[in-house]
Amino acid sequence: MEMTTCNVCGKIFGTSAGSVCPSCRKLLDIVYEKARTYLRDNPKADVRAKALAAAIDEDVKLVEILVVEGRFDAKDSPRMEESELDKRRKKLLQDLQKNLEIPAKQQEEKTTTYGSSKHGKRIED
Repeated sequence: MEMTTCNVCGKIFGTSAGSVCPSCRKLLDIVYEKARTYLRDNPKADVRAKALAAAIDEDVKLVEILVVEGRFDAKDSPRMEESELDKRRKKLLQDLQKNLEIPAKQQEEKTTTYGSSKHGKRIED
């Protein structure tokens, strides 16, 4: 077990994983439930950490830690949309997949060896 400093209160504690002490973890769980309930009940609410913290009357640092830990995802708020970067990445991936598809004509051709293509002799499979 290694010693680490809690990201919330600054106390040193022993842990095998995570950077939040057990007492602060309980506090973060409470803040998470409040934030999740707020986002579910207010789908048009501002989802930035500062605005969310003000809306649920909690410290911005706690909300930011929850965001960094990845505790929020698109199912927590219908308004959370893909970032522009994610949309561009998906489009590039689709374009790449289209370019990698082998045309049907090429798939039907039989494979040939170097010698048969060079000398015109075809080896039957």
